[in-house]
Amino acid sequence: MSHHIAIVDLGSNTTRLVIYDYEPGKRFHLVDEVRQVVRLREGMGNTNILRAAAIKRSLNALRMFRALCDALGVEDAVVAATSAVRDAGNSASFLARAEADTGWTLRILSGEEEGYYGALGAVNATGLSTGFVIDLGGGSAQVTEVRGGLPRQSVSLPLGALRLTELFLDSPKVTPEQVEALRSFTREQLEPLDWFQAQPGDGLVAIGGTIRNLTQIDQAQKRFPLDTVQGYELQADSLHDISERLWRLSLKKRIALKGLRSDRADIIHAGALVFSEMLRYSGFATITISRQGLREGLFYEQFLADQPRPVIDNLRRFSVENLARNFDNDDAHSRHVAFLALRMFDQLRTAHQLDDSYRELLWAAGRLHDIGTVVNYQSHHLHSYYIVLNHTLPGYTPRELALIALLCRYHRSKGRPGPKELASLLQKGDADALVALVGILRLAEFFERGRRQVIRDVRCHVDLEHGWLQIEALAAGDAAMEMWDAGRNLDVLTQALGLEVELVEGMWLEEDDQH
Repeated sequence: MSHHIAIVDLGSNTTRLVIYDYEPGKRFHLVDEVRQVVRLREGMGNTNILRAAAIKRSLNALRMFRALCDALGVEDAVVAATSAVRDAGNSASFLARAEADTGWTLRILSGEEEGYYGALGAVNATGLSTGFVIDLGGGSAQVTEVRGGLPRQSVSLPLGALRLTELFLDSPKVTPEQVEALRSFTREQLEPLDWFQAQPGDGLVAIGGTIRNLTQIDQAQKRFPLDTVQGYELQADSLHDISERLWRLSLKKRIALKGLRSDRADIIHAGALVFSEMLRYSGFATITISRQGLREGLFYEQFLADQPRPVIDNLRRFSVENLARNFDNDDAHSRHVAFLALRMFDQLRTAHQLDDSYRELLWAAGRLHDIGTVVNYQSHHLHSYYIVLNHTLPGYTPRELALIALLCRYHRSKGRPGPKELASLLQKGDADALVALVGILRLAEFFERGRRQVIRDVRCHVDLEHGWLQIEALAAGDAAMEMWDAGRNLDVLTQALGLEVELVEGMWLEEDDQH
């Protein structure tokens, strides 16, 4: 049964509403999202009193969110407040006013809870099993240790971008002395965290608006071809360079900087300096960016409520299945295409010599190759390509996402397989592997042309010495159409393997069933 839930995150700088449609433990998708800069911490300084203008902006945003939820019929809501409300001396009055205006009871998260939920969202977006998650917001930064795929100890530090801007960089022209004071303060806060050190096998994931904007600046400089930060590997050296450049720019020039949101330009340099110091302290050379964070962590607690722990088992497989379910993919057809493709991949190892990392990508493309038919059939391969790239697949890297999307794009005989605009994401050998995988996927697709699983299995017989390959299609009925269409689409596989390919229709026997 489908449910709707709203998650509201009232942060120190920004408040956001996300609305999910979901079936518990099975599938979910984002229905709507609204972001509003409220600057709730603005003007608090060291007094820790919420100011009148900030209160007004925040209450207006909450009332707007409630109106949208009412219009969409969303009754179940989780509304969380973080650093600014947590620290405020007048928080009780603010919370009472918010409840009177919206009917929502706001939950104030402790610093440890904020770290936990942010890390939970990041783990379910990246598959991080051991390492750390940094969540840097407007008022605070959380550092959370992850072990065994679960958030463990967490600490909240007064290192938010808005807070530090007001304390250290609140002048039109930033001086080196101000920058050094901010850096020194950051190092003082990090000094007790002797457990926040890179060890072999550890990963570092970062969430929040500051790191997303810093990543977008880096992507713009490098002409990154995807319109997402999810899974992006931000190099420490790049972050240090961006951090050094940002504080030296005037506000006007920061506003004009490609990749940076203009409403974050006045505080981004403080956040960049904090991240730079965190990387130096911990010793990590890269950060993986997670698009998911606190809001998603709160959602996963609801979505996985019936499971032993709120972490998705086998994240990569779930991501593919979740996307397929949300687009009402022809389940029997796509599963059979994936099955036939993997059977050929396994039996042709001596010919293609690809490792199992490509096998997993082939399976994902087999499951998703037809999701574009929800738009139309004629160009569904292009729509599938677009959907995969733009919905992303949590747990997969940008390179892997590109390969899956390209396989979807070329699963029909529409153009010569090639990386094209995604070439910069691929590694050595990927372009040749793409051709081989496309050849296999196309053949699997045409063996399943009638969408009736009449060709139940395949047997591949390879003679490398004499340069030929026979693929025996084991049919459980009349497979004339499938054999005809498959026979017309052998060119890519022939090219990739350098073998003469012949098809033979065999008879499937029940004892041969490999499903």
